[in-house]
Amino acid sequence: MKKLNMIKKQKSLSRKIVFSIAVVTLVSILLIFSIFEKMNKKAFFEVEQEKAKLVLSTIEPLVALNIYLNLDDRIDQLTKQLLSNPNILAVKVFQNDKLINENESENFEKNIEDSFTVQTPIYEPNSKKEIGKLELTYSNKNFIELINSYTVLLLKVLFLFVVLFMLFSLYVKQLLSPLRTIAKLLRGYSPNKHINIPFNHQNDEIGFISNALNNMQQSIVQYSKQQKDLNSYLEEKVNEKTQELLKQLYTNALTGLPNRLSLLRDINDYDNGALLIINIDDFKEINDFFGQAAGDNVLISFSQKLSNFVLSNERYITLIHLGGDEFALFFINKPSKEEFIQFAMELISKIEKMVFYLEDNELSLRVSIGGTYQVQEALEKADIALKSAKKQSKGFLLYDETLNIEQQYRNNMEWTKKLNWAIENDRITPFYQPVYDNETNKLVSAECLIRLIDIDNNIITPYHFLTIAKKSKLYSKLTKIMIKKSCQHFEHLDCDFSVNLSVEDMLDQEIVSYILYNIKKYNVAHKIVFELLETEGIENYEEVSLFIDEMKFLGCRIAIDDFGSGYSNFEYLLQLNVDYIKIDGSLIKNLDTDKNSQIVVETIVSFAKKLDMIVVAEYVHNEAIQAKVKELHIERSQGFFLAEPLDKIKL
Repeated sequence: MKKLNMIKKQKSLSRKIVFSIAVVTLVSILLIFSIFEKMNKKAFFEVEQEKAKLVLSTIEPLVALNIYLNLDDRIDQLTKQLLSNPNILAVKVFQNDKLINENESENFEKNIEDSFTVQTPIYEPNSKKEIGKLELTYSNKNFIELINSYTVLLLKVLFLFVVLFMLFSLYVKQLLSPLRTIAKLLRGYSPNKHINIPFNHQNDEIGFISNALNNMQQSIVQYSKQQKDLNSYLEEKVNEKTQELLKQLYTNALTGLPNRLSLLRDINDYDNGALLIINIDDFKEINDFFGQAAGDNVLISFSQKLSNFVLSNERYITLIHLGGDEFALFFINKPSKEEFIQFAMELISKIEKMVFYLEDNELSLRVSIGGTYQVQEALEKADIALKSAKKQSKGFLLYDETLNIEQQYRNNMEWTKKLNWAIENDRITPFYQPVYDNETNKLVSAECLIRLIDIDNNIITPYHFLTIAKKSKLYSKLTKIMIKKSCQHFEHLDCDFSVNLSVEDMLDQEIVSYILYNIKKYNVAHKIVFELLETEGIENYEEVSLFIDEMKFLGCRIAIDDFGSGYSNFEYLLQLNVDYIKIDGSLIKNLDTDKNSQIVVETIVSFAKKLDMIVVAEYVHNEAIQAKVKELHIERSQGFFLAEPLDKIKL
């Protein structure tokens, strides 16, 4: 019975194809017919209206002159002349809303139903003063005749299409009939039974299929004979693929040069090498201005020119593409230190003379180079030298033991001085980044972010000074300033706000007392949310739980910040009794494309919902990320795509 049903389905395939094409074609024709008929009706009617308006605009100046001169006879004579046009059924002349002349054609009563009326104002000669109006009743006879003719023409075309399609349907059915025959023959096929497929003499797709099927039978027989060699064949292919994957593992996909893993392997294999790391300065500007594809072309061209330079040098040097805009030169047999430094300086000069072409623009590059003459921890040391070169605006620096320590010490001293000045001059201030509800798209909260306003009124983010503040014992002062100014700002605002706290803050009784004083003074206990900053160690402090309990007793709420970055222990979340989970930006920034991030975020969201916690997505920096956040049912979003931090919150 099943076999019979299958045969019926196979027999009806051509009929289904033809029927589907017929339905689609017929609907398309009817749709086109309907649209064109509607458009042409409108167009024909507008043409008739324009004719009538043209008549009015032609006689209006004469009528206006006759009214102005009180020549009523001339007006009557003029309107009667208009009636000689068979399309004009009636003419009325009004002077200051008073009918002063009216004439109708003999066919007026007969054609009045198929007519329309147009009017135009009459202006006093050489003036814009309106002295009356002119009304014209115009016949629709021409319009109706045009529409009827056009409809007949379209119906004839439609009929012709139907006839042609019926012929086409029969032709398609005839074309497909060999396929049914081939299908019946193949139904009884087995590798041990040869079937002669007909139609192989046809010079079309049916013939090609027939020949292919006949050849395929021979191939199957041959393939069955080759089964005993399958294992060795597969083993050979696996080895080839393994070599290909190994090559990919140690090769940069863009430039084809050895990559970072290849460099690490070389460093481990050789004990007498030296290393240079080359970074293209301000390469991001090329990507931003010309686009990612153009930037990739520059990197490819740069790698080729660099490779030519290396090959022209007699030393045995390996060129590596570390990734992005960073390259490296590894000296297998290092030269003398003086030659090594001289080579780096010559390389900078050579690169600065290179010319690249982008969209008819000539482009030159500047680079910073960090080097190390020691093969042990070569990559780390050369990278330290590179960063120091960039900070000092030098083209090249060679690593030595004091380089990193001295620079850090100098940097720490400078920022400690800036921090003390900022605290003394009230230049530490909160900026507020809104948090939006993803269901209502309304602002529901704002995170208070610390900023330093320097002597030149530049806005400095905590990335530059927060670590220094902790080392210089100024961190608690910054916390107090943020607590006080944030509570002051939101005292009279109907909006929640959050303040970041570290474990040290929660364990410092002086800070805790200062927090209690300010939230009571400004009556913001029901508005404030404390975001716990530390990425590790929270679960080890009983005092943290005591702080949370004390704050929640007053009506405050608790959020875990950067969740998923380092302390994503689901067990201790149950113990800390938090209200919000803010997912770390490292999981959100590539959420639209990174499947692993999506899986982790989905797990966090599911966990949070079971505990009645609200989830906030940080680092929402484009529309695609925001769309994915909503798709994963994350309640709230925060990021530069929605709003940047500002010095005042706007409700």
